[in-house]
Amino acid sequence: MSGHLFHQKPALCGPLVFFCLLLLLPAMTAMAQELVSPRGVHQQIPQAGVPSRPPSGQRELFLPPSAHDARAYHTQSQLSRGQGPLPDQDGNPSLSLESSWRMKIYNAAVCRGNTVLLGEIAQPLGPIPNWESLKTRELWPAPPEEGKPLQISRSNLAQALNERLGRDLASRCILPTSLVIQKGGLLVRENDLRSYVVKSLTPMLQAMPGEVEFTDFHLPEYIFLAHAGQQIQLEQPRMNAGRVGLRFAVLEADGKILRRVSGSITLTQWVTVPTAARSLSKGEALLPDAVTFSRINARRLKDQVWDGKGGPWQMLRSLSAGEPILQGDLATQMMIRRGDIVTLVFMRGNLRLETQAEALADGEPGATISVRNLQTKKQIFATVQDNRTVVIH
Repeated sequence: MSGHLFHQKPALCGPLVFFCLLLLLPAMTAMAQELVSPRGVHQQIPQAGVPSRPPSGQRELFLPPSAHDARAYHTQSQLSRGQGPLPDQDGNPSLSLESSWRMKIYNAAVCRGNTVLLGEIAQPLGPIPNWESLKTRELWPAPPEEGKPLQISRSNLAQALNERLGRDLASRCILPTSLVIQKGGLLVRENDLRSYVVKSLTPMLQAMPGEVEFTDFHLPEYIFLAHAGQQIQLEQPRMNAGRVGLRFAVLEADGKILRRVSGSITLTQWVTVPTAARSLSKGEALLPDAVTFSRINARRLKDQVWDGKGGPWQMLRSLSAGEPILQGDLATQMMIRRGDIVTLVFMRGNLRLETQAEALADGEPGATISVRNLQTKKQIFATVQDNRTVVIH
C-alpha cells in the first residue's frame, strides 16, 4: 500500500499545484504592476489643457495645502527682498534681478582726507540704492605719509570691507588682486595713458608710407604721482612696423627723472606693393603680366621693395603668387654671371683691342668684376658694359 501511494503522488500533485497557481495569479499580477509602476506616480502624458488621471486601481498623490502655502510664502518673500525674477514689459519672467548691482573695487586709488571713503575706492555697477550716501561711508585710516602708496592684499581688503560695510554689502564687492592706495597726489590710469600715447605718436606717423594704426596696447595699469607738480613724459620710441617698446618717465617739478615705467604697443602698417600675380621660377624673366599690386602688412617685408624701375629683370629666387617682390629678388638681365665667357675690350685713346675672357664674379652694368684673360691666363679687373662685354680703360 505504501509503495502504491508513493507512486500515485505525482498524479495527485499536478492538479493541486495548478489549482494553487490559479489562486495566486491575481496577487502576483498586482505585485508585478506595483513593481513596474510605483503607486501614486502617473505614467500618462497629459494633453494640453487636460489634467491627467491615474489609471484605475491607483491612488492620486497630492501635496497638502500647507505645502502650497509654504511655497507661496517663500516666493513672496523672495519678491519682497528683490531676489525673485521680475516680469518684463511683455509679462515674461526676467533673468535679471532688481538687486543685481555690484561694486567694483579699484586696484589703485587716491584718498583726499585722513580717512578712506568707499566712493574713493569703489565704482558702482548698476543702480545702487542710496549710493550718494553710501559712497561717503568711512572705511579705515588713510596712509600716514602723503605721496607714498601702500598696498592692501585681497584677504585683508575682504576682511576690512566685511567689518566696515557688513557681510551683505561686502558680498556685493568685486575685489582686485590687491589695492594700492595713496594719500594725496594724482593717479593716472591706463585709459589716460593710452590716449596720451596715441596723441603723442600720431604726428610721427605722417612720414610713414601707407596706412598705420595702433593695436595691442600693453601699458601700465596705473602710475602714481606724489603731487600736482610731477608729470609723465613719453620718451620718443623708434617707429617701425611691429612691436614698439615704450618708456614713460616720471619727472619732478625741476625736470629730474624720478623713475621710468615700461610698456609697448603694436604698430600695424599697411602698404601697397608689387606682388607676384602668379608663381615665378628662379631665372625667369619678370614680365609685366607677372606683376600685380596688393595691400599687405609691412611686417612681411624683409627687404626693400622693388620700385618698378630699371631692368629688364629676371628672378633670383622663386616666388609664390601673392608674395611681395623685393629688390633683392631681382637681377638685371644685362648681368654677367660667374663663369660666363665675355668679350674683354681694352680701350686707350683710338686704340681698341678685344679678346675672350672668363668672368670670375657676378656683375651688373657699371660694376667692376675680376675676369681671366683666356689667352694670357692673367686675372684682371674690368667694368661690366652689358651681359656680354667688359671694358678696361
